[in-house]
Amino acid sequence: MVTRKKIFPMAPVVLIWAMAAFFMSIQPCIGAEDPRHFPSKPITIVVPYAAGGASDVVARKLAELATKYLNQSVVVEVKAGGAGVIGTTAVAKSNSDGYTLLLASDSPLNYVPHQRSVPYDPREDFTYIIEVAEFSMPFCVRTDSKFKNFKEFVEEERKNPGKMTYQSQGPKSAGHIQMEFVFSQEKVKIKHIPGAGVAEVVTQLLGGHVNGGIAAGLGAQIKTGTIRPLAVAGGQKNKNYPDAPTFYDLGFKHGAPFGARFGIIGPKGLHPEITKKLHDAFKKAYEDESYVAVMNNLLDTPVYRDSEAYRQISLQDYEQVGKIFRDLSLGK
Repeated sequence: MVTRKKIFPMAPVVLIWAMAAFFMSIQPCIGAEDPRHFPSKPITIVVPYAAGGASDVVARKLAELATKYLNQSVVVEVKAGGAGVIGTTAVAKSNSDGYTLLLASDSPLNYVPHQRSVPYDPREDFTYIIEVAEFSMPFCVRTDSKFKNFKEFVEEERKNPGKMTYQSQGPKSAGHIQMEFVFSQEKVKIKHIPGAGVAEVVTQLLGGHVNGGIAAGLGAQIKTGTIRPLAVAGGQKNKNYPDAPTFYDLGFKHGAPFGARFGIIGPKGLHPEITKKLHDAFKKAYEDESYVAVMNNLLDTPVYRDSEAYRQISLQDYEQVGKIFRDLSLGK
């Protein structure tokens, strides 16, 4: 009897400990997405720029096509502001379940973080899924300009120091930084006039208020023949600008990752199986003829990199841009 009195009072305690251990072991799974059943609800692609722009157009086409391959709706949500930082932050802080993604670009990932503090680290706070495009940024003049090539544009500044001006989409934008790198290599100082988007670059160029301008999204004006590209900031030759060399072609081969990279990313910590499902669906969307047609209409280039290659090239871009900011004393 003495032995039983010592054992039985402990049984409820042992049972409670066992139950507690069991529930603690399954707690991380409560509310978590089972990768085998992903996706089980609609997916959102956040566009960090204004509706109707090139980013929005690309995202909506990818969403339309990926819906077929994921058997779930893929919708686009615009969260513009802060040079892309507002939308990028929203995705960085979202649940790591694969249901909130970002149409990512260079500005909020590789340029803004070197200018000011942002609430995310591009090197640590995202899962890179797939690269889908590289946008060229043509450096243009008015069609009636006397400058027939980029060398003539630069030589005019050498002959008449302080005369030449150019405009970009905004201060410390990708176009601004890339051209400052080029002009520093040419050892000329051409005055930068910061704009407020593509429309202002076009207006200032056509009005003759600046000598040159650079931006993504100048395809419509180039098509109509009102402006003419002298050179193209882009990772590779753009077939839509056959007479305009890239800055790489002109010898600027080190330091600046020319152009603008676009891809799909999510918050850090995505399960590898979910990442693969997303990659595979967007890869099929990327390969669809209708996506290629959209890119051709934008006069830009579909470019594919898988998850790891996209991550590596993005981190390389981040380091290269940071070095340019330091060399040109433009950083925070």
